[in-house]
Amino acid sequence: MPACCSWKDVLQYETNKVTQIQSVNYGTIKWLLHMIVFSYVCFALWSDRLYQRKEPVISSVHTKVKGIAEVKEEITENGVRKAVWSIFDTADYTFPLQGNSFFVMTNFLKTQGQVQGLCPEYPTRRTLCSNDRNCKKGGMDPQSKGVQTGRCVQYKGNQKTCEVSAWCPVEAVEEAPRPALLNSAENFTVLIKNNIHFPGHNYTTRNIYPGLNTTCTFHKTRDPQCPIFRLGDIFRETGDNFSDVAVQGGIMGIEIYWDCTLDSWFHRCRPKYSFRRLDDKTNKAAPYPGYNFRHAKYYKESNIEKRTLIKVFGIRFDILVFGTGGKFDIIQLIVYIGSTLSYFGLATVFIDFLINTYSTECCGKCVHPYCKRCRVNEYYYKKKCETIVEPKATLKYVSFVDEPYIRMVDRQLLGKSLQNIKGKEVPLSCMHSTICMRKLENE
Repeated sequence: MPACCSWKDVLQYETNKVTQIQSVNYGTIKWLLHMIVFSYVCFALWSDRLYQRKEPVISSVHTKVKGIAEVKEEITENGVRKAVWSIFDTADYTFPLQGNSFFVMTNFLKTQGQVQGLCPEYPTRRTLCSNDRNCKKGGMDPQSKGVQTGRCVQYKGNQKTCEVSAWCPVEAVEEAPRPALLNSAENFTVLIKNNIHFPGHNYTTRNIYPGLNTTCTFHKTRDPQCPIFRLGDIFRETGDNFSDVAVQGGIMGIEIYWDCTLDSWFHRCRPKYSFRRLDDKTNKAAPYPGYNFRHAKYYKESNIEKRTLIKVFGIRFDILVFGTGGKFDIIQLIVYIGSTLSYFGLATVFIDFLINTYSTECCGKCVHPYCKRCRVNEYYYKKKCETIVEPKATLKYVSFVDEPYIRMVDRQLLGKSLQNIKGKEVPLSCMHSTICMRKLENE
């Protein structure tokens, strides 16, 4: 663009020069590529609903677990072990958690009748001792059950361990019962209430609709919208066995995905449920497998405070809600159309590449059958591209009256005598031909 020197230079319009090539092959390639691009743009526009303004979901979750389990426990009373049957209901096996989670107990270990006092530690490699020098008074660590008194006392038989001030008797290190005590928990059901809101679209809904059959149970194909889930079916969907996980516990994710179209002509807003195992189930040799924690029940007996320590194994269910809600927006549509117009330039780039690639000087010497196409491309290239040679200010023409030609010499050599400069001989007939002169200058 030339520099602006006047208002006439400002008030002007410039456009590109277009060369039309009448070719069936290149015309077919152009329209084929245009159809491919147009089909892709329309498919992406409709399938991904790129004409909508989308907003992430805001949600709240409430759960209710139901089920009854009969548990057989082995207890020791007056030195005699006997079996006791207990009934566990919702208040016994569920524990409140923070956030969108709930916990169901599937197995447990009990240490009954604990009181605060002095007693020997449970024998481990770290707590075994032979005399008081092996025990440090006031010593404790995160794995200890209490504070050491500095004494080494008898635990059972010939075993001696460090004495601690703790809840006595201390908890024994035992394996979780197998099979799980609440193995029947796979038949428990959970009702998930999920309310969602899209504030930008002023839209609120929930996953429980009027007229819901409260006796339904979620099934991936038969009843995919039912919000009541059987725990055993959740693990079956992920390829896991509930009975195996129930022994040491685990973490399961329940994913609720909302993909909502809020346009009046095609309104659709229904949740899609899926499940995912979240804990590490592949490494069975991990030092802390499964999911467990300790829980205590306190009571008084003869004015002495006692407690029952329960090591609880179970499954934590994390409910993960995500998704978007979209509604038609003319600005989004215009932006998308504008951003896709450049895709139609791919045809021009591809055809120009073909013309430029197969339009070399070797076409004249080529004997391959494709050389005919190569020469055609060279013809197109010459029509499309104009070669302009930069003027050379270093040339000067010298004429002698006794010579039938003109000499073309480099101006840089004019410091020498013209009699000693040969230069390039230019016939007088070539002086009147621009093409001839350009050819000589480029040589």
